[in-house]
Amino acid sequence: MTERTRLWMVPLVAAAGWGVGFLPQLVQPQPLLLAPMVAELVSFTLLAAALGGLAAGLRPDRRLLSAVLAGAGVVAAAFLGLMFAAGPAATNSSMLTHLIAVAAITTVAGLAAGLAASLGPCVLRAPMLAAPAVCVPLWLDGMLPGELPSSVIDALLAAALVTVLVTSVRRAVDVVAWVPAWILGWAMQTLLTVLVAIGVLIQEGRSVDAGLLSSHLVYFHERWNEPAVHYPAGWALAGVLALALVAWRLRDTLRV
Repeated sequence: MTERTRLWMVPLVAAAGWGVGFLPQLVQPQPLLLAPMVAELVSFTLLAAALGGLAAGLRPDRRLLSAVLAGAGVVAAAFLGLMFAAGPAATNSSMLTHLIAVAAITTVAGLAAGLAASLGPCVLRAPMLAAPAVCVPLWLDGMLPGELPSSVIDALLAAALVTVLVTSVRRAVDVVAWVPAWILGWAMQTLLTVLVAIGVLIQEGRSVDAGLLSSHLVYFHERWNEPAVHYPAGWALAGVLALALVAWRLRDTLRV
């Protein structure tokens, strides 16, 4: 892989990965100023930037340069994609500023997660990719007309989490990484529901000030404890499947 992959391919693959993650907003453009799009914007940009960051793994032998090139590809694609997605709907400068800030922060976080997962030790892969993984159901929901049934969301969530977790295990000790991964994924699902509420207030003309954020910290805590927000069937299915697959993968290590 490292010998056949040219360095100039890294930013192109990273940009393509970002495009895939943000594809729902590109193929079915919706006004970014609509309140629900605040949560979708976070989901799409986090997943997109993480996919772009993973492209740095094409040249693990040139870690620093590969990370810089992947970052350049993600930033370029994000700039063009967000400009296209905002379109004529971005008429309110205050709202647009808030949404650009959300997109920038989420893109940086996703890119950092992708880079850490692709260039860091294997044990980092699950914690870094858990949050982007829970965005997969919302990604597909944005691609298809109508709303996905909860059973499909549970299945997609389980498949995404199992893929991340199983590909992160090489040794038995790597299973420890599931704990922070589970917490980060749970927090991401909670955050998306809270962002919808913040988006409604932004649409109504309220600015994102300290008072608004502090009140939503309380709301975040309340939503954190509501199982229905997190699609518990999907998490339970992911846990059972992951344990079974990892036990099979480590069968020689676990054998007495």
